[in-house]
Amino acid sequence: MKYLKLLLVCGFFLWSNAWAQTDCSPSNPEDTKVVDRGPVKTVTGPLANFDPCHKSVRLETPSFFAKKRGDKPPLVLIAHGGGGLGGYEREFAKLMNQQGFATLIFDAFEMNGLVPQSDLLLYYMSNGGRQRMIYKATLGAYRWALKSDKVDTSKIFIQGLSNGAAVAINMAAAVDGANVRGVIAEGGPSAGIGFPDDIKVPLLLIYGLADNYGGVQQDDLMHLRAMPCSYNDNYQLAPAGFTQTCSRMSNPINPMPSPQIWYERIKAKGQEIRLELVDGGGHGMMFADFVSSSRQLGGGRWFYRSHGASADTRQKLQKLTIDFIESKL
Repeated sequence: MKYLKLLLVCGFFLWSNAWAQTDCSPSNPEDTKVVDRGPVKTVTGPLANFDPCHKSVRLETPSFFAKKRGDKPPLVLIAHGGGGLGGYEREFAKLMNQQGFATLIFDAFEMNGLVPQSDLLLYYMSNGGRQRMIYKATLGAYRWALKSDKVDTSKIFIQGLSNGAAVAINMAAAVDGANVRGVIAEGGPSAGIGFPDDIKVPLLLIYGLADNYGGVQQDDLMHLRAMPCSYNDNYQLAPAGFTQTCSRMSNPINPMPSPQIWYERIKAKGQEIRLELVDGGGHGMMFADFVSSSRQLGGGRWFYRSHGASADTRQKLQKLTIDFIESKL
């Protein structure tokens, strides 16, 4: 049994890395420039493409004893949040692997030469700057995965947290329904590259009712947050959305739609979208205990954040996510 496990681990390592070492698309990190934009920072330049050979890229297969879901496993593509690839994304990948799904994770910030989990990214980078980097890499990862013969490319799911959730929401408007079965977005802010006018695949939105992450005051809740349009970048690579008329270049002082208002608009069009509001939940609820804190930044700006949820809530959210994915297979 000991040697069998060793063979399985070695086989996975060779299989995973063999796939990850094809179609290299390296970018020059120095091409991404960090510049000031008022009290925050943003990025300029071409921004990095998805590079399957980058050290942060990991394609992981289902656990050996996981449920078999066909000759080839479905794939869950995971877009990381505003701090970069971290514990949440790795835990989500582990959960999916245990349930019989392959997963693809990567760090768009590292591909652009930035340091994950740095104060620059966590507290000072604009949502627009973060999301443009994540979106370009995620779109590239999706297009790359479509060429794989290792996974079932007719059963792809996309998941994201926070800024990665905003990216995942935009991906729901950019993908082909023949390949992508559904999108899961947890705690996505509407500020950044905005949300699309329409979606092409089923979308599950999840927000904690105590999620004030990045708020300027304690009751600045994510699902109700409607920042001025000046907080948006109209990103040409993203699908058409409200940033075309609501950005720092267009109607900058007007408020953008909050996530809940946007959800109501999409639902009114008859498109397949579902909103789950979770009592007592903070930001990134699925794998951490609930904590709440605040921090004063330069210029007197406050940064409020709540994170995690109770053990019972975490279990319910994991089941909710698995049930949603299984319902779309």
